Amino acid sequence: MNIKTVTALLITVSMLGVTLAVPVASADTPHLSPPTGPLPSVTYYTATTHYTVSGNEWRAFFAHVYDNKSYVTFNWANNTTQFLILFDLGYRGLNHYGLEILTALSEIGFPSVKNMTIAFNKTKNLPSLVKGYTNIEALDAGAYPGFSWSVPQIKPAYLEYLYGGIILSIVAATFVLYYIFNRKR
Repeated sequence: MNIKTVTALLITVSMLGVTLAVPVASADTPHLSPPTGPLPSVTYYTATTHYTVSGNEWRAFFAHVYDNKSYVTFNWANNTTQFLILFDLGYRGLNHYGLEILTALSEIGFPSVKNMTIAFNKTKNLPSLVKGYTNIEALDAGAYPGFSWSVPQIKPAYLEYLYGGIILSIVAATFVLYYIFNRKR
């Protein structure tokens, strides 16, 4: 084989590898359904007593914090599965992020909306399970911080440049291959 053929094959294999790497790298999101019943009550303990957070208290907390643009910029209010921010997929218990909120709340005390907001502020800059995002960054991007499979709905700006570079590379490689194989000798 001559150098032109080897170069053309390398470029073709590289383009194919980049094209196939994107679907392979993306995680599969499970089916998400809204809660079919009331949200679970969760009991937690402080140094002196124990408290139970009821479903109504969870709903008030969501309305005050997650549906409030001054805390979270993503529009969670129109998302029927917004309670997955704190709860597991079956809405029977808390996910990782929900446990972080509850742990912070247990250091504060009574489960009022004010204390739950303080707990939110204590945990917002902790790393989430969404790779490369803190809890607040994941929430602002439309991802569930308590699930590693969660994919942000709002992509970072650098991805636009990355995708543009990939498309530009494919177009440039197509022209190079065209001129290599259609050149008159």
